[in-house]
Amino acid sequence: MSAQSTSLNPTLLQTGIKAAYQGSLLYPGFKLGIEHPYKVIEVDKTKKWGTKTILKERYLTANLGYYHHETFHDNLYLLFERQKRRQHLNGWFTEHASGIGYSRTFLGGTTYAVSDQGEVSKKELAGYNYALVSIALGAGYNFAMKEQQPLKIYGKASMLGFFPHNSSIYLRPTIEIGVVYAPQNFWKANPKLKIKQK
Repeated sequence: MSAQSTSLNPTLLQTGIKAAYQGSLLYPGFKLGIEHPYKVIEVDKTKKWGTKTILKERYLTANLGYYHHETFHDNLYLLFERQKRRQHLNGWFTEHASGIGYSRTFLGGTTYAVSDQGEVSKKELAGYNYALVSIALGAGYNFAMKEQQPLKIYGKASMLGFFPHNSSIYLRPTIEIGVVYAPQNFWKANPKLKIKQK
């Protein structure tokens, strides 16, 4: 059985601002972004002891990330994701996401260019442009479920793929620990609600 609605508790599903510490292996960085909910599926499962409810939330996200790899490069990237979150009523959630984007690296050392005439010159802001794909898995806690506070904390592991990189894909794992805050009236969301009963 399913039902359609267009209204949700505004505390639970609103556009959130994300801020996180991000590390690539041992190399520090940060990640800033926005997540905007567009759909939620409420699944109600009848158990012997009552009804178990899970919210399957769907978001579109935009993120600006950066990490510093000393002696190698600095990497600044823009990433757009489709994020799926499985929210339990006790506050805990799990999530996964896939994304595409653009990356610009800046080489860590001084770089010189040699012209066809053999002249050597210093190259400013030397680096490379890449297309970017990503997959991510994470988990966290949503304070809106119990405390009615528009705040989430989370941890996430991602695999970033940069290409073309020497005719292949360069893979870079990252981890992040962050918060999501949904300010009132920041960017009002009206995600579509679908209810399923099992």
